[in-house]
Amino acid sequence: MPAPDLLKEFNAFRGEDEGATVCPAPLVNLHFSQLGVVTACCFNRTQVLGVYPKNSVREIWEGAAAAELREALARGDLSKGCEKCLQQIEARDFGGSHAVFYSRHARIMADRRSELGMVPPADGSVTPLPMKLEFNIHNACNLQCVMCHGLASSAIRTRREALGAMPNPYDDELFVDQLAPYLPYVVETDFMGGEPFLIPLYQRIWARIGEVNPKTRVCILTNATILDDRIKKILESINCWIHVSIDSFRKETYETIRRGASFDEVMANAKYFHALMRQRGLPILWRLCPMRLNWHELPDTLQYCTDHEIALFYNQLDSPIGLSLTTLPAAELAHVADTLEKQEPRLPATPIGLENLRNYRELVARLRGFLQPENRIAGLRSRLDTARAVVSHYSSVEDRLSQAVKNYLITRLNVEDADGELPVEFAERVDQVRLILAGLRHEVSSSHFLSTYLKELIRTYSGVWGVVGTHDTDVFRRIDELVASVTANGDDWDRVMRQPPKGVYEAIGLTLSVDGMRRWLADL
Repeated sequence: MPAPDLLKEFNAFRGEDEGATVCPAPLVNLHFSQLGVVTACCFNRTQVLGVYPKNSVREIWEGAAAAELREALARGDLSKGCEKCLQQIEARDFGGSHAVFYSRHARIMADRRSELGMVPPADGSVTPLPMKLEFNIHNACNLQCVMCHGLASSAIRTRREALGAMPNPYDDELFVDQLAPYLPYVVETDFMGGEPFLIPLYQRIWARIGEVNPKTRVCILTNATILDDRIKKILESINCWIHVSIDSFRKETYETIRRGASFDEVMANAKYFHALMRQRGLPILWRLCPMRLNWHELPDTLQYCTDHEIALFYNQLDSPIGLSLTTLPAAELAHVADTLEKQEPRLPATPIGLENLRNYRELVARLRGFLQPENRIAGLRSRLDTARAVVSHYSSVEDRLSQAVKNYLITRLNVEDADGELPVEFAERVDQVRLILAGLRHEVSSSHFLSTYLKELIRTYSGVWGVVGTHDTDVFRRIDELVASVTANGDDWDRVMRQPPKGVYEAIGLTLSVDGMRRWLADL
């Protein structure tokens, strides 16, 4: 829980009175995500409000878990899945906190709800009706971005990770019917993916919104690779606001990051989106992931977006840790922050210019916050807690061994890469997940253990560490051949587990022959 003085400073920053809930997200919002998991926001992965269809939308909104989270936040308690915002508040990165976003957004949505005549009747209900619904329910996507993973991209899941399609519990019309009672009072909806234009259920929801409440704003976060007459017809029939995921306006950098996309096609499509938003009196909005591959372009990107009347927002990329700026050694991160500050462009005092400059300065301040050892430790703790929740809630289709391997590798990669001295708790975390993994050794054969470990290492390293030159998908077949051709025993898996994950990835993932893999294993 933030100290009283810090909470007072935080409230002043976000324009809230003393005693206000530290975050209104569970009072105004529902976030529907993969495998039916529903939370109050996209960052809270541990305080699950319910799982659809086991729980209905009404049961989730009015349930005990939602009430518990609302009560905790009213007390200023951020321990129920809100550790990410707690870490940002303690770092005084108030502007980067989703708690500030929802605080400001709740006021804006309340005003808009009143202006649009969408205020629900006073029926004595204990919980207010949601003003916002967020949808991230499917990973259908045509790109394999270097900072992404199979949970958010079907292309990565089926190709880079060689896994089957993720199950989707959202059962079309029944789910839409359960949303319908809330739609007359919902001010804004967000649609993410995957790529929203590849998710058929989204089109059914958009159609229902058009029927029930065409005043509702429909925010769509698209990679802008797909645009045809069908999509144009949909967009022109709803109150949409287009947000584009794009990380560079330079072709080479863009196509290095957004694997599978054509820069020229995306920029052509963006022109259509820009023109449509201009007709609606809205700016087109770019959402950019600052990372080690593009940070040096950020001042020029800021200038470009402002010149072209594009609102520019920055996502915080904490993972993959090998691409994130926040995980850089402190000296390198200081250089990044200093350079961005020195190269800040002079922008016109237009609404777009002022907003873009504010967001840029908040990004630099956020990066400087990670120069403080306590903030780096808090960030590490938050990444580990989030990863553990993601593996637990979003990997239920996989067996216990695969989950244990993922937890072990994610923990080890994060802890071993951390800059500076760490509290003993992190070494203990590595020991704990290692013991859990070792405990499963006797439940499966040594060959099955070795095969699972190597395959999950390939998937986890490429997704959690982040690699630009990725493995080919045939690596999983070669692993099967390797394991079938050797007599694996406990010593084999023990030797492999002791190796640095990076070395194993390069030896196995980037080796194109089974003989080469076999020699590597024999030389351990």
